[in-house]
Amino acid sequence: MEKRKLTKEDIEKVRNIEGFPIGTDEDIIALSDAPYYTACPNPFIEEFIKENGTPYDEETDDYHREPFAADVSEGKHDPLYMAHSYHTKVPYRAIMNYILNYTNPGDIVLDGFSGSGMTGVAAQMCGSESAQYIIETKQAKTKLGTRKAILNDLSPVASFISYNFNSPFDVLDFSNKASLIVSNLRKECGWVYETDKENGLFGGTIDYTVWSDLFICPNCGEEICYWDISVNPDNSLVNKPKCPKCGIEINKNECERVTQLSYDTVLAETLKSAKQVPVKIFYSVNGKRFSKKPDTSDLRLLAQIDEMDISSWYPTNKLPEGFNTEQPKRSHGFYHVHQFYTKRNLYVLSKCYEMIMKEQNPRLRKILMFWFSSIYSRSHKCNRYMPNHNRHVGPLSGTLYIPYFQAEINIINLLEEKLKAIDSIVGTKDNKTIVSNQSTTDLRNIPINSIDYIFTDPPFGDNLNYSELNFLWESWLNIQTNNKQEAVINDVQGKSLLSYQQLMFECFSQYYRVLKPNRWMTVEFHNSKNSVWNAIQEAIQKSGFVIADVRTLDKQKGTTKQLSNSLSVQQDLVISAYKPKNSFKKKMLDSAGSEETAWEYVRQYLNNPEFPVALSSYIYH
Repeated sequence: MEKRKLTKEDIEKVRNIEGFPIGTDEDIIALSDAPYYTACPNPFIEEFIKENGTPYDEETDDYHREPFAADVSEGKHDPLYMAHSYHTKVPYRAIMNYILNYTNPGDIVLDGFSGSGMTGVAAQMCGSESAQYIIETKQAKTKLGTRKAILNDLSPVASFISYNFNSPFDVLDFSNKASLIVSNLRKECGWVYETDKENGLFGGTIDYTVWSDLFICPNCGEEICYWDISVNPDNSLVNKPKCPKCGIEINKNECERVTQLSYDTVLAETLKSAKQVPVKIFYSVNGKRFSKKPDTSDLRLLAQIDEMDISSWYPTNKLPEGFNTEQPKRSHGFYHVHQFYTKRNLYVLSKCYEMIMKEQNPRLRKILMFWFSSIYSRSHKCNRYMPNHNRHVGPLSGTLYIPYFQAEINIINLLEEKLKAIDSIVGTKDNKTIVSNQSTTDLRNIPINSIDYIFTDPPFGDNLNYSELNFLWESWLNIQTNNKQEAVINDVQGKSLLSYQQLMFECFSQYYRVLKPNRWMTVEFHNSKNSVWNAIQEAIQKSGFVIADVRTLDKQKGTTKQLSNSLSVQQDLVISAYKPKNSFKKKMLDSAGSEETAWEYVRQYLNNPEFPVALSSYIYH
């Protein structure tokens, strides 16, 4: 397919598809790269399939695969995998095992919950040396060669990340432009991260600053810096923190936070929020690292930054109602996106965004925004500092939790580090992947019986509320998730376990419709609740699929919860499901319970020893 510009006429064709994102047509067009990526339901998917797919003909179809009956273990430390974070990523090397088993070169793979797009990366990597190694070591009966992929996600930022991971770009152009932006940021904004070595000797560059919440003593009303009473000079934690004035033992969960009023010039209103103060600075001088308590010059610099106006644009969106979005409102009074950033980091981020938006080359501008968004998780106040580890450890996964010790990391350093990581992505030579932004409950833009294989990693019930967690991220893109059909369990959205199961049934029904008969779907799933696990299985079977096998997938590096809780699920489950041939299903349904039906089932089983016993449900259903 030839490159083209997404038009408003194109958008009108898909506007009624479920999950159409929240944003203006102009912003959707600006973010898109048609026909291979649109920041809305992609109107060019059918054309992509016609050009790259093979029509299904049951009479001539000789496809045969046994279910992938092996557990898989793959790590997350591949440079390509690490280039950009996203919730619950599956290592692409793990996905390659399944794609190689179930497909042939050139086949079309679909992932309706694509997240960061690792299924697309895996499909393209099936022509690499890594794929050859898998084929040889596992004696897979398949051929080396790239596969095509259709990637879809309800989240605009997920679709944007998928597109950038799977679309060609000029690595040298990106590296040169990003390096220039870093250089210009250091010249224009570097002063905000300057500090003096202790005793006023030599200049240093701040790596990160630790901030502490302030609490009010419930006994005497004293304003308490929580760091001062809970962390010893050697960074060990005080066993029983006490009020320095009255000596009462302090439980932070029972104390009110100190609040402050500040006039917001952009919103033109006074905001009330929790107050934080800097308590420790980690900095570098000529490559050597030091730490110190903020001194008078550091506090003077922060006061100067706090008083200045930021001339560049930054998002000020108001947080929607939600389970996760209520946490920062309740604890810290954060009702707007920009409140999640220190004034210093917001200033640098807005300058970087301004420089990126001036880039005239559309593809280069998008890969620069991909780079910009890759530092998201370390750029805001959700980033935790843990004294007992003497380092920052990132946000608490799956939350918008604001910790009582926050790590404010040097944005320029973060960008420079990520520049090297994104340089490791090898751009593809041609477009083998098409990306869409819509709900998987409505895949009307994908024809029936057109997909050769499905690999999917669906939402985990109430584990992650993606639309809420992505709100800050997506505010920088000016396009937000339409979460009406988001498959989650969320009281604020009015979605129960039954609602979740119904939405997943609708998704799997769409999968069933578009998948070719006699083909496979792999469902990768992680949830420690039996109720959610059962809901997924029932939704799969109710939609018409037959579950043939269940195995485990070990991502090797667990979440913080997994690593600290021996009772949590340590590995993900992988379900292999099968769509029967139309002729066989019709025969089963037309003569259910008859002797001939039983013999037909036996013949199918003898012809395919791996034919799932669960298919017997078709006989007596």
